[in-house]
Amino acid sequence: MRESIGAAWIFSICLTFIILFTAYLAISVNYAKAFRIKSHIITAIEEHEGYSDQSTLDQEIVNYLVSQGYTASGRCDELENWGTPHCIDQKNNGTCGACVYHMDVDTGNDDICAKRSYYKVVTWFKFDLPIVNFLTTFKVSGDTRYIYDFANSPDCN
Repeated sequence: MRESIGAAWIFSICLTFIILFTAYLAISVNYAKAFRIKSHIITAIEEHEGYSDQSTLDQEIVNYLVSQGYTASGRCDELENWGTPHCIDQKNNGTCGACVYHMDVDTGNDDICAKRSYYKVVTWFKFDLPIVNFLTTFKVSGDTRYIYDFANSPDCN
């Protein structure tokens, strides 16, 4: 009888570690996908030198989201000091696949005669376990480097 109780304990300990390891892998894969999506959107905004032509950039980003099988979504909340968020790949339930925020920066430096902007990109990753299924989502955000807008900048002497 003692061996059967000992075997049950060992089986439950092994099962617990298998579940924890599977959960860790599921979280890692989902986080890596959300991070890769965020990085791609930031790179696309930097390559287009801003988010001024939204229609072509939106289509490029949506095509990338679909090709990667990205299904996580969330709400674009207002952030302090950032402009109104732009929703990319809006779902039927009012959530977005990604949000892009814009902020113009006043340098206060006369040596730099160009307007500068930052963009913040927010994506989400699902905390999704294989056995338990969907639990919640978490934000993954990142900022672009300064983007200079020389065309709309004042003349400097």
